[in-house]
Amino acid sequence: MVGEEPAYVEAVVVDGGKIMFVGTDAEAMKLKTAATVIKELDGKTLLPGFIDPHSHFIDSLSLADRVNVSAPPVGPANNVDEIVAALKEASVARGLAAGDLLLGYGYDENLMPAGHPLSREILDAAFPDNPVAVIHVSMHGAVLNSKAFEKFGYSDGMPTPAGGVILRKEGTQDLQGLVMETAYLPMFSNMPSPTEETEVAAAKAGQMLYAAAGVTTAQEGATHANQVEQLKRIAKADGFFIDVVAHPFILDLDKVLESNPVSTFGAYNNHLKLGGCKLTPDGSPQGKTAWFTTSYLTGGPAGEKDWSGEPGLPIDLMLAGTKKCYDNGLQVLFHANGDAAIDFLIKAHEEAAGTELTKDRRTVGIHSQFIRPDQIAKFKEYGIIPAFFTDHTFFFADTHILNRGRAQTDFISPMKTAYAAGLSPTNHTDAFVVPIDQMLATWTAVNRVSRAGEVIGEEERISPYLALKAITINAAYQYFEEGSKGTIEVGKRADLVVLSDDPTTVDKMAIKDIKVVETIKDGKTIFLGQ
Repeated sequence: MVGEEPAYVEAVVVDGGKIMFVGTDAEAMKLKTAATVIKELDGKTLLPGFIDPHSHFIDSLSLADRVNVSAPPVGPANNVDEIVAALKEASVARGLAAGDLLLGYGYDENLMPAGHPLSREILDAAFPDNPVAVIHVSMHGAVLNSKAFEKFGYSDGMPTPAGGVILRKEGTQDLQGLVMETAYLPMFSNMPSPTEETEVAAAKAGQMLYAAAGVTTAQEGATHANQVEQLKRIAKADGFFIDVVAHPFILDLDKVLESNPVSTFGAYNNHLKLGGCKLTPDGSPQGKTAWFTTSYLTGGPAGEKDWSGEPGLPIDLMLAGTKKCYDNGLQVLFHANGDAAIDFLIKAHEEAAGTELTKDRRTVGIHSQFIRPDQIAKFKEYGIIPAFFTDHTFFFADTHILNRGRAQTDFISPMKTAYAAGLSPTNHTDAFVVPIDQMLATWTAVNRVSRAGEVIGEEERISPYLALKAITINAAYQYFEEGSKGTIEVGKRADLVVLSDDPTTVDKMAIKDIKVVETIKDGKTIFLGQ
């Protein structure tokens, strides 16, 4: 992964967790000792370990306790009846008692048959004695039943908070079931998490999801203060075997800094690093909470007319937060999907940076889905990194076409244009919005084919090699770690992945079928496939 084209060597020698030789087989064998372990690839392909530019690692600790009700190919449910069936099957398997909480994930109203969304009433009928909530596929909201509303402190007639969405039963102020964005925070902040007795085991199980995808560095993309402390406990107990980079959420930053001064950011401690700050200027385009300069073609999530979304947090709070992070030398990640949110990102950068607009801060536009060409030029001028999400071209393009139109959808996650502008974009899964699957992410960047089989923005397709750079060396650069990760070079950490085939040489449509055979972290195998 060095240079602008695929470059190959015959052998790599690893010692003490680092790469000490890269070159010919004959020269490598001169370094062989009695303790040397030789691994033959037998036609498989070795690459640098994959680096996750954005996901929510903390959710991997709880995923086993949640029920997958996603639509195929991720889950089993094409409609509300199948969602309820999956929840009931899980409740029986787990021996759910009256009063026990049941959580599902992956609900996407856009994939439900027309006029048949999931609701509070449907969940009440199926689970009259249990609090039940199904997390939205965007991870920015959920559908709750009455018991869950009671558990998390919601009530009929409650006001909708600024930056939030609450669906109401038609003609009333009663809660329909769906809450999004800031209205989701009361539930999000109080969901159960592993206990101190179980959190290390949960973290190890969560890391295996990443390791099985070839990922050796993962991101915790919006970390609350209590979660920072949980991750620190896991690290202290030697519970991490991949690197995890956490970015405290801006609303919790002051509390985080009380016990984690700025001087502790930017360095690993037992595989855990505090990387910077996370802000959320907007929400989800498929949930219609992303913030645009033009209106959605289908109205708002609660039936609003002339709806273009709105800021995810108060603007003054986000401007002050950006300035605080910049003044303290902390990297800032902005969750920005819509072009208005990206306009705000640029404005916040300009106001916080002052006269140092081009200082090497590596500010990141997480998602940057609906970025405009003029905004790409600004990203290049200011050194802002677009962390794209090309999986949307498969999972959500059909919804985006309805909500935003074909032209804007064809330009989502415009990796080719970003590369042409001289940027080094990254590409992520936002797990667990979609699964951690780096080969699928590579496939979507290369092919841009929707669920319906349409090509979405053919002119934005990129080569497999450029797609791989987005999850190796470009991602290392995003983390300020290009000196130690992202390529197979002498002196770098021996973070490696073995694939069943070479993504740069197979048929492009077959990239998603390539398997991770082995994942190696600091020279040690952490995943071995079948």
